[in-house]
Amino acid sequence: MRELREFRDAYPDYEAAGVGLAGVSVDTLESHARWIARLHIPFPLISDSERQAGRALDLMRRVGVGSWGVEFFRRVTLLVDAQGIITAAWGKVQIRGHAQQVLAVAKAVKRLG
Repeated sequence: MRELREFRDAYPDYEAAGVGLAGVSVDTLESHARWIARLHIPFPLISDSERQAGRALDLMRRVGVGSWGVEFFRRVTLLVDAQGIITAAWGKVQIRGHAQQVLAVAKAVKRLG
């Protein structure tokens, strides 16, 4: 949730740079609606509760064994351009400062065009 707050707080900088934001998780639409309301999130949160996008992008990890296992999204940040092409990716990140780091790369990618 700290990461979500960091991107929320940086959202005006993203808007000023013409960079869109969206969050994706396996949580339900109802859960996302609660987060949006409680944390005042100004960008969309997308539910991949069927895990289709996560599996297609190989972003799922399984925790547990056999039928007791549960699939979760790996915590990943993807920078996707206007054509839907992933132009940068971050795996294990330090949350503090991450939103500004992503914004700096997004601005650089836009300049390179």
